[in-house]
Amino acid sequence: MVEINRILFCYDFSDTADFAFPYAILMAEKFSAALYIIHVIEETFYHAPYLEAFLDADTVKRISEEMEKKIRQQFDDACKSKADMLNEYHPVISRGMAFSEIISVAKEKEIDLIIMGTHGRTGLGHVLFGSVAERVLREALCPVLTVHVSDKGLKEAEKP
Repeated sequence: MVEINRILFCYDFSDTADFAFPYAILMAEKFSAALYIIHVIEETFYHAPYLEAFLDADTVKRISEEMEKKIRQQFDDACKSKADMLNEYHPVISRGMAFSEIISVAKEKEIDLIIMGTHGRTGLGHVLFGSVAERVLREALCPVLTVHVSDKGLKEAEKP
């Protein structure tokens, strides 16, 4: 029998991640599994190398630290508000490339199931932005549950 003791949910503040969050909570409850919630801070997201051409190194460092502090607070708030019905969850913040950090944390924590939302971009959008979900699916050593929602599905979910 397959045992799922540890679940890793990937949270990036997107609408698709918000949509997938209840599925992660449900799976953690159903399997009585520990829920790890990861957010990856990608340096390219808030620190462009060219900033150092215009600002001194101390200013760039201070800006980076302030951004990381705000991201951590936003992440903590999101986890508390969305996973408040769970007795226990484990927030994880990592820095680097999202897919690589997700795979690394999954190995380190001996994760049994990864859950992530996906927007399912195709065509040029997929080529330009790639797909973290696709990379995780290819490289993960455990099963990956992707929760796909279209833009139409998100709009329907937002209706009262």
